[in-house]
Amino acid sequence: MHRFFIFLYYLISKNKILSALTALGVAVLCLFFASKINFEEDINQIIPKNEKSDLTAKVLKQLNFSDKIIVIIENKSSEDHFQLSETADTFLKKIEPLQKYIGSVQGKVNDHEISETFDFVNQNLPLFLNENDYGEIAQKLQKDSIARGRG
Repeated sequence: MHRFFIFLYYLISKNKILSALTALGVAVLCLFFASKINFEEDINQIIPKNEKSDLTAKVLKQLNFSDKIIVIIENKSSEDHFQLSETADTFLKKIEPLQKYIGSVQGKVNDHEISETFDFVNQNLPLFLNENDYGEIAQKLQKDSIARGRG
């Protein structure tokens, strides 16, 4: 491995102008892609767009996310769920030096906010259900399904 770096050193020292132009080109390319990064202040951007998204957006607006930064840690594989909490802990350790800029870090939603959200969902439950849901509920309300659920 060290031979590669020695070779690279000699290559750069022999071709200083070409190396400088290449480094400048890489820097310009990095600046171009960095300029394409944009931050959204709207939490509703993470919600899949469908007919129920307006109602979900209303729920999220009630939770007052306007002055918060949300970091979502997601596990793409279904193998190790413990890794999510380890990643969250590592993230919290990495931002410790920035505590003077951070008002608070909230790892779980406030119980009062959860209660308000459940109340909102319960008041508007028919809007969240579709025809398949009603069919499944009707099937589970049959006497034999209820008896099977208890046993």
